[in-house]
Amino acid sequence: MFRICLKLAGIILAALLVLPLAAQEDGACATGIAPRLEVGKQGRVAVAEGFYLNVRANPGLSDEPFIKLAKGETFDVISGPRCLNQINWWEIQQFSMTGWIAEGSGGDYLVDPFDAASLPTLPPFVPPSFNMTNDLTEMTFAANPTPNLQTAFINWDWVGLIGEDSYYGDIPDPLTLTLPDSYLGDMPEGPFDLNDVRFIQDANLSAQQLAMLAQNGFVVAPAGMDQFEDAYRWDDNWSVDDGHAYWVTTDALLHALHVVFDNMLTFVEQEQLQPRLLEIMRASYVTAQQQLAELSGTALADSARGTAVYYAVALALLDNEAYNALVTDSAVRAEADPLIAAVNSAEGRLPVSFLGNYQEDFSQYIVRGHYTANDDLGRYFRAMSWLGRLTFLAKDDSALVTSLLTLKVLQDSAMYTQWADISEVLTFLIGPTDNLGPTEYLPLAQEIFGADFAPDNLTNPDLIARFREGVQALPGPRINNVVRPVGTEEAELDDATRGFRLFGQRFTLDAYAMQRLIYPYVGGIGNERPLPASLDVAAALGSDIAYALMRDQGDTAYSNYDTNLSGLRDEVNQIDADGWTQSIYGTWLWALQPMWARDPEIYPALMNTQPWLLRDLEAGLGSWTELKHDTLLYTAQPMGGLGGGGERVADTYGMVEPNPLVFSRISLVTAALYQGLEERGMAGTPYNHVDNTPESGLYEVMSAARTLAFLSARMTEMARKELWGEPLTEDEQIFLKYDFGSELWYVRYLAELPLAEPPKVAALVADVASNPDTGEVLQVGTGGVDYIFVIINTPEGLQLNRGTVYSFYEFTGSIDNRMTDEEWRAQVATGEIPPRPVWVWNFTAD
Repeated sequence: MFRICLKLAGIILAALLVLPLAAQEDGACATGIAPRLEVGKQGRVAVAEGFYLNVRANPGLSDEPFIKLAKGETFDVISGPRCLNQINWWEIQQFSMTGWIAEGSGGDYLVDPFDAASLPTLPPFVPPSFNMTNDLTEMTFAANPTPNLQTAFINWDWVGLIGEDSYYGDIPDPLTLTLPDSYLGDMPEGPFDLNDVRFIQDANLSAQQLAMLAQNGFVVAPAGMDQFEDAYRWDDNWSVDDGHAYWVTTDALLHALHVVFDNMLTFVEQEQLQPRLLEIMRASYVTAQQQLAELSGTALADSARGTAVYYAVALALLDNEAYNALVTDSAVRAEADPLIAAVNSAEGRLPVSFLGNYQEDFSQYIVRGHYTANDDLGRYFRAMSWLGRLTFLAKDDSALVTSLLTLKVLQDSAMYTQWADISEVLTFLIGPTDNLGPTEYLPLAQEIFGADFAPDNLTNPDLIARFREGVQALPGPRINNVVRPVGTEEAELDDATRGFRLFGQRFTLDAYAMQRLIYPYVGGIGNERPLPASLDVAAALGSDIAYALMRDQGDTAYSNYDTNLSGLRDEVNQIDADGWTQSIYGTWLWALQPMWARDPEIYPALMNTQPWLLRDLEAGLGSWTELKHDTLLYTAQPMGGLGGGGERVADTYGMVEPNPLVFSRISLVTAALYQGLEERGMAGTPYNHVDNTPESGLYEVMSAARTLAFLSARMTEMARKELWGEPLTEDEQIFLKYDFGSELWYVRYLAELPLAEPPKVAALVADVASNPDTGEVLQVGTGGVDYIFVIINTPEGLQLNRGTVYSFYEFTGSIDNRMTDEEWRAQVATGEIPPRPVWVWNFTAD
């Protein structure tokens, strides 16, 4: 790249300034180094790293250099040589610029002859085998889908969020983003002659990678980096001071979103939810024990004991000392202890003694995700899994009565408000429950049994029947995660799953989509689709290329697959911006949708090619993997079954991936997360200078959320300009050159600062669907961070920019061996991991 560099110290031609001027002579100098360049051929700059070759308007030293070339840049030789001061001067051309350079100085050559044929021979490019045509419902696109966030979800206040923070300048509100009717930028279209692209040699790409780059205009190169910011910070092989520039990816900011959200959730749980939950369980168990004593010898004794056991197990999982101190009833302990042991062993599908024929999948209690960080989080994970998964089925009289006594305990212990507070926070973060719980049961129960649930009324079969009818009239779960009998058909699912959960797991659109695309909704007996695929989620949210992959893999051949997927797309089309933004989880999914479905008219031709659509598919699935990882405790899992310092100048041309909707929605998520927790009194505590109390971990992570909101908003504005064809300002280019990598690192630094042992790598794993009958679990993971190289236009011509992207993996494993991050990262480090999906090799090359 031509460089307008103001750094004069250390320029390699400084020694020439002391030479006396002499008359100009045509032809080579009689003494000194022999000329090697030839008119009509090419040359390449050969100065040392960090130094530059001056280009002047005329031969000689009289004119100040008007541009400087970095090592590796090529040029055409158009005339020369001319001898001046015993130096051979050549007139060169690079794109539209011409000027004069010195071939050498002091016996050293500053340039070398260059033969374009020296580039590796490019093997033929093999295009993807599939096509994009299908009969599915097309996605609709709102011109500017702006949500109204002055709702119960969040009271949006962008100006208030920025406050007095002038460091970020005047950043436009991400909700004010406007898109053009059609693309107005200048991203180039391939295929490309790589001889016309600067910095190709510096990328050290293989012949296969170069072939893919020439054909597609970009290539992903497996790199195995630990973190996303690694490629955006100082690198001797890709130095911004030598003209190299960055391609800021959606992947990098989406990963930062995961880092912030995962750690925010960690400290919300550790500092806020876990203490409140323990308080609820202590008070509830004491009340349950009193209720058991009162109902001893009555028809409700067994149900009262089941309620006491239910709360006792939860108490033990949270605090074993409290369990030993409070649970003194030998009969309760005799029933609770085996269940506690089953939770702690975390394997097998076993009956729950007080729920009749109900079986629980105890493999779900394997502590994983961020809950492996310490024992407190592990205990919280097991307890909340018990409270969120165990279902008192409405079809069973005994379980139904037990659920009513469980609800009565929550009310009698005066813990209902505490329960509601926790539930509301989880609704804000994840979404509404997918199960019936206290909110649905309590008003119905009070209407039928009376305000205090009089025991005599709970034994009245007519009232029980009325209550069951009322429960049947309520919306049932849309995601099945209850172990059900082999051969359960679709019509039988409601009966097999409807019931009461104290902290029911949360409904999410992606889990619902996966549930609708496996048996019994898809396929038939003898031809069941036992597990979904990650591609189902992308296809449901609008990715035609994901559907094409599923079709080529044979998944769409299952009966009802296309019908159900088309129905899912219809449902997705009905969700407006307000509907997406009813929770942090939903807004995160909304941020991914422009990677999988968007109006092609608005985006550059590159982003509408099959290779790029596949790249976006992997990027979205990488972020989705992190979303599932962060929320695996709370989300209902579908279950299948048979049945810079110094002077700074922007002399590089950085670029932000032109997908501003993704960046704007990342900003929206993090700002809403910050403001929502602040409004709920969960912002953590700052440093107390009076008693030297340190600030809480939650308070520190809140700073990371705010920082990411501003960083994403800034990327939104740059990406918007690229779609409209507006040039980035000098300040924006300086930010991309010097500051973006540091800001990205700083977000992670703030978010991980309170952690005792922050993860050293970005790789992680999550299980997303289960099939107890086949003993399988579907798992997705991200591995090492990869490079992406993209050809862009600059005022001086084509050049190669570099960024970072996800690597994505999907595989099945044993249901009783759900992987933890630690296990997965160990395998990533040794390379003993499953192969990547075959479709990634349409844009990735070794």
